[in-house]
Formats: sequence, C-alpha cells, structure tokens
Amino acid sequence: MPAVSVIMVFHRDTPFLRPAIASILGQSFRDFELLLVDNGTGLTVAALGPLGGDPRIRWVRLARNEGIAGGHNAGVAAAQGEFIALLDYDDLALPQRLEKQVAALRADPGLGLVSALADRIDAGGKITGKVFCIPDPAGHRAYAQYAAPVVTPAATGRRELFVATPYRPEFPYAADLDFQSRATEQWRFAVLPEVLLHYRWYADQTTQQKLAEIEKSRCTISLLTARRRAGRPEGLEAIQRLQVGMSPAEYNRRVARVCLAENFCELAAFRARSSLTLDRSIASVWVAARLVLQAWWQAAASERGRVARMFFKGHL
Repeated sequence: MPAVSVIMVFHRDTPFLRPAIASILGQSFRDFELLLVDNGTGLTVAALGPLGGDPRIRWVRLARNEGIAGGHNAGVAAAQGEFIALLDYDDLALPQRLEKQVAALRADPGLGLVSALADRIDAGGKITGKVFCIPDPAGHRAYAQYAAPVVTPAATGRRELFVATPYRPEFPYAADLDFQSRATEQWRFAVLPEVLLHYRWYADQTTQQKLAEIEKSRCTISLLTARRRAGRPEGLEAIQRLQVGMSPAEYNRRVARVCLAENFCELAAFRARSSLTLDRSIASVWVAARLVLQAWWQAAASERGRVARMFFKGHL
C-alpha cells in the first residue's frame, strides 16, 4: 500500500495537464500513487506520452463528467494510501511538497490536514503573486465559515478525514469551501510556512468562469455553517431554493434577512457587506445599511461592536 494517494481530477485535456502530472512524478518523496480521475474525457494512456508509462499512475475512469465533487469522491473511494493529497490538473506541486507534508502528518498524530503557502502563476508559468491563506491554525475554524482558510490544492491529509467529509455535489464550484468548513469542525489543520504549490490563475479556468455561482455557494455555506455550529438542522434544500433567479447581490441580501430571523447578527452584517461588494448602486447601499442597522439593534450589547466591525471591515 502506498503512503500517499495523490488525486488529480480532470474533465478536459489542456496544455497544463501534463506539467501537473510531471510535478507529482518528480516528487522527492517516492512512495505514492497518482490517481488520474478522468471525468468523462476518455483520454488514453498513450496521449500522455512517456508520462503515461509510470507504474505509479492509476486511472479512475468515469463514463461521464460527474463534476468536481463526483470526481473527487471517486478518487477518495479508489485511494489506497494512508494519506491523500490533492492537486488540480492545472497546478504544479513543488518537488518537496509530499515529503514535507507527510513528515508533518507523521510527527503530529492529532493533525488532520496540512497545506502550504502557494504562489500564483499565469498561463505561461510566471509568478504573479501570492495565494491567500490563514497561516495561524487558531483562525481556521472561524474563517472557514466565510472562505477557505487554506489552499485546497496544496493540501495533504489523513485518509479518514476525506472519507468522513466527502465533497457535496450541491456545491459544484465551491465544494472545497464546504469541505473545509465541515472538516475544521472535527480536525485540526496546519499550514507549512513555505511555498510548495504554484497555483495557476488564467481567464479560462472554472474558478474565473463561474464566479456568480461560486459567490452564491459561499453565501449558502456560511449560513449552513452557522446553523450547524448552533446545533440546528442545515436545511440545505430549502435555502438553495431561495437563490433561484437571483443575482449574487440579491441572494446575499436574502440570506442576510434569514440570518436576522435566526439571530445570526454578525453573519447578517457580513452578508450585507458582501452584497455591497457585488452591487454598489444607491438602492443596494440603502438596503445594506438597513440590514446592518437591524443587525446592530437586534444584537446583544456585547455583540454590537463585532456586528459593526463585520460590516465595515469584514471577517478578517
């Protein structure tokens, strides 16, 4: 049994796929399998050229595109390793990534998942900036209600964490955020203080093409997380029905009203703030101001400062 199962899900053959595969095959840590989860493309082994002959590659072939969540879960089900590492099909793992992450996991049995810092690169491989993450583990659980605290494609974790926290197909373009919000409630995360991933950022990638859907999913996930952590039913199906036909800004305002009804005053203020980042019209400013004022009046006196900070500064 290999120590690590690296899962790479792909739904199309691009110029970035082979470099991503090569970045795993060139790792300093050698005890791994690379699961290529083919989300319905029918790509042949021969199409990979010399890379395709590496015995550490195993294929998981899906008859059709099952989406990011379906492909990810199929990879987890097929994985044989003690640990599972993730890599997107257009990113690059730096050579010592697996070695250092496996060492961290083996040194700390209470650690569920370890990520790392990441540089952002463009389509040509030029470094253009840093990818945001929260380095301090103390902030991971709280931040995961709003956005991903660690860089998902730079993450390696214990097999049991991934088995217990499958990706949910209800969030086709934000499944990793939902995964992190739930996983941080049961497991401790860490971030290695060095760059171990090059995260590719380009106009044609799914993250760029599906921004509206991603924003609405973030909104839903934040409410579900608040309900779950308050010991209440998530009500996923009902809240998703609310977003039909709405723009992201409108949906943020709708969820802010739901938060007020359920006394999540800080979250209501944040959702009102988010609506303004998406729609800066005079009407939007007026509605957002009313929402945050209602949240401030409704909150307990000890919480009002946090409500105001959430609206004016955000969750950081």
